[in-house]
Amino acid sequence: MRKDNFIKIFRRSYSFLLFIFLLYSCSPDEEVFDLNPNAGPSFTDIENEGYVVQLNAVPVKEPLVGTWRIYIGENGRFEDFNNPRTKFYGEPGESYQLGWEVSNGNQYEASTITVSFKAMEPVILSPTQNIDTLFNNVSHYLKAEEPKFGATGHWEIVTGIGGRIENAQQAEAQFIGKEFSSYSLKWVLTYGSKVVSQEISFRTDELRANAGPDQLDIKNDKEAVRKFFTLEGFLPAGATASWEVIRNSDKAILYNIDNPNSLIEGIADSLYTLIWKVDLDEYSSTDTVDIRFRGKWGMFKDSRDNQTYKYTEINGLEWMAENYNYAANPGNGSWYYGFAYRAVIEDGFAVETEEDRKKYGRLYDYFTARDFAPEGWRLPTPQEVQNLIISLGGTLYAKEDLVENGSTGLDLDYPGHLSFSSFSDPAFRNVFVEQDMTGLFWTESYVSTNGSAYALYISTQSNDIGNTVILADYYALPVRYVREVQK
Repeated sequence: MRKDNFIKIFRRSYSFLLFIFLLYSCSPDEEVFDLNPNAGPSFTDIENEGYVVQLNAVPVKEPLVGTWRIYIGENGRFEDFNNPRTKFYGEPGESYQLGWEVSNGNQYEASTITVSFKAMEPVILSPTQNIDTLFNNVSHYLKAEEPKFGATGHWEIVTGIGGRIENAQQAEAQFIGKEFSSYSLKWVLTYGSKVVSQEISFRTDELRANAGPDQLDIKNDKEAVRKFFTLEGFLPAGATASWEVIRNSDKAILYNIDNPNSLIEGIADSLYTLIWKVDLDEYSSTDTVDIRFRGKWGMFKDSRDNQTYKYTEINGLEWMAENYNYAANPGNGSWYYGFAYRAVIEDGFAVETEEDRKKYGRLYDYFTARDFAPEGWRLPTPQEVQNLIISLGGTLYAKEDLVENGSTGLDLDYPGHLSFSSFSDPAFRNVFVEQDMTGLFWTESYVSTNGSAYALYISTQSNDIGNTVILADYYALPVRYVREVQK
């Protein structure tokens, strides 16, 4: 074959092959592919069980291939990385940049979104943040917010000697330490690789039992013979304790001596004293509480000196059923019978024993009686005294119901009184008179222009009872306060 013919044939073959190559490499179908990846919306500050979101990329058609990838962020995973609507799992406190990659052979494009999850926030509810002292205790009931969304929690002792934590894997646990020692604790939350904590510090005190406040006026059904009350003792964390009735034990029933909130059963107008004994490791402590059920009388405690007074409800008011005994301005505004400067006793005897002082009470000048009433109490008005007497039949008949052992429980008695610069004494000294013979009790009435006042008056020599007028500046009298009925 001639050389020039060979060259012609080669050129024709090459042109045909080139045409075929160009035909297929520039096919119309290949040119219409548009990758355009769309990863969908971002998800920020997500907080849910498992720390998961469902992604929402735009699906692709064959022959395109879509693939999810993590560009930024630790410990994330896809349920199915080729599914445009796959679930993505992450960790709290982590922010992820995810890419939805679309490819076709050598062609490749990606769209990115952000997925972030809220960090865990450990919260200690008790004790409060960095309290100075666990007053009256060497232990404490720990309480934190429960772990959420699949996290776990536990307590740890960071610093401090001789302490321990019971139920440390629970949000509510018990810390037990040593007296007068400093400790730091932390509540730790864990999820996957994430660990966060909150810390508290405090100092322990000595162990002191707490039987709860005195309850001197417990109201039950008036008709019920037996009365009930739920005790209010405190059981320190990790401790054991028990109740014992030490006053009127023959009249009381304790239903569960080991329970700080045991039920006690008793009868009205009997005072019960209970002891609450607490033991914790090598420590022991006791406290007492007084319990009393209202019958005919309620019971009031004056917080200024912790003295107690019976009171009774009559005619819409609560009246003290015992003579007042608070040492208000002693020696200048109040006195015990028989004890005053430049004074003599004309009748009876000096009130010296605690028993007699409780019975007779103190004698007060008008202004001291008016100004030193316990909170919520006051002197009765003359009208209230009069209304009381009328409600019981009037001046000729009411006395029987108002004196000791009367139906009302007011138990008016005859404490006597102090007369200043008395005409009954030749030297015009102060005179204590009519002990166990008369009772003169202040009302709130006082006339400043002439110094007169009304007083409730009773006498062993008469069946009458009522208001009488006296020159207030010359007398010190006993007191029976009143107050509005307490709900």
